[in-house]
Parts: sequence; structure tokens; C-alpha cells
Amino acid sequence: MKREKKRGKWVGYVMSVVWFLSMAMAGFFTPYFTDNIPFFKVKALHLQGLETIPPEVVAQEVSKLKNNWLFISEGVLLKNLNQATGNAVSSLDLSRSFRKGGVELIVSLQERRPFFSLVKDGELLFFDEKGVPFSSPYLQAVEPLIYAHDIELVKQNFHKIKSLLDTMGGEVEEVYLTEISTVVYTKDRVKIVLPPPILLQEELLRKIAKLHKNYNLVLNVKEMEVSTEGLIIVRHGEAE
Repeated sequence: MKREKKRGKWVGYVMSVVWFLSMAMAGFFTPYFTDNIPFFKVKALHLQGLETIPPEVVAQEVSKLKNNWLFISEGVLLKNLNQATGNAVSSLDLSRSFRKGGVELIVSLQERRPFFSLVKDGELLFFDEKGVPFSSPYLQAVEPLIYAHDIELVKQNFHKIKSLLDTMGGEVEEVYLTEISTVVYTKDRVKIVLPPPILLQEELLRKIAKLHKNYNLVLNVKEMEVSTEGLIIVRHGEAE
């Protein structure tokens, strides 16, 4: 009886090993088999949502996956596209249409749109409205322009910067960010010196926006400076 039990255990172990090896071999060879079967080849590629990314960029990433629709997933294609475009794609939907002539792949994607441009040591980057940085080679600089030497300063204070830009209502042309100050230039070339981004408050920003709008209706304002205590100094005439 003991021998039969031992023999049964050995048979179980052997069968487990055989099953494991067969599954491994199947997983290894399946891509090679399907790559050579016409049914698994993408016959047509339909692209939706492209704005700045050239269609050939998407087509190239699909071809890198050997045009095999069985192994083209949303996650893999999105990851590969973002590697090729500098994280310029925010989302991607993938569907397959089985037709008489073959399988057609439908790719619907959404590109990130720049909320502002970041110039860091001569390098052009972008931030979308959610605060995600990207560096699309297919975009040119858009206003407002944010100048900073450290991208982490922008990331950590994105919501403060967004609040500043939203409150000013599209009047900001350039912003210079440092750890000690926030310097804003409006489109009418008024210089506004503010506390560092970490200290920017909603109430202060609303007050600055209101003063800029009201004073420029009747006065030749050239510079406004706000101390950390909230004191606002308005200078008139020609800027130095």
C-alpha cells in the first residue's frame, strides 16, 4: 500500500511538470504561430481623435506589435504611444471589427491639451489641465509661458499656478517661478510681483485680478507688488 501511495505521488508530480511545460511551450510558440496566420493580421486601421500626432506614428506602433490584433491591447498600445510621443496621449479605446476581408482595428484616442507651457533651462514642456506633464514634439509653445529651473516646483504648486491663471482670466502672458517669488507679466505688460507659489492664496489672487482690471481702465499701471503681509504697492508710469 505504501509503495502504491508513493507511486501515486510520483505520478502526480510528473503529470504536474508535464502540464506546466506544455503550457509554457504553448505560451512561447503561440505568438509565432498566430503571426503567420492571416486571420490574426490587422487588415485596416481606423484612427479617431488625432489632433497633432501624425497617423503614421500610431501605425508604426501597431506594426511593432506585428499587426497581430490578438496581442494588441489598450494598455500596451497606450504605453507604447506615450513612450513615442512624450506622454502626449491621455486615454485610448480599442475595438475590433471582424469583416469578410479581415479584422479592422479601430483606435480612438484623446491627446493631452496644454494648459500652459513650461520653459525649463531651454527645454519646452507642457502641463495639461490636470497637472500631468508631457513633452509632445508635435506642439509649439502656447501661452501662458511658465519659466522655472525646477519642474518639481511646478508639480508641487500646480494647483496654485492654475488658480492664478484662472483668476486672472486669460490675462497672463508669462510667469517666472522661484522659491522666493512669483513674477507675472500680463498681456498688457504689467509686472506683478507676488509671494512664492506656496504662499499664494485665493483671496489675494482675486484682489490682484480686480485691481489690475480696475486700475488699467483709468491709470497707466506698470507694476504691482504684493508683500507676504498682503500689502499691495502700485507703481505708475514707465517701468524701469
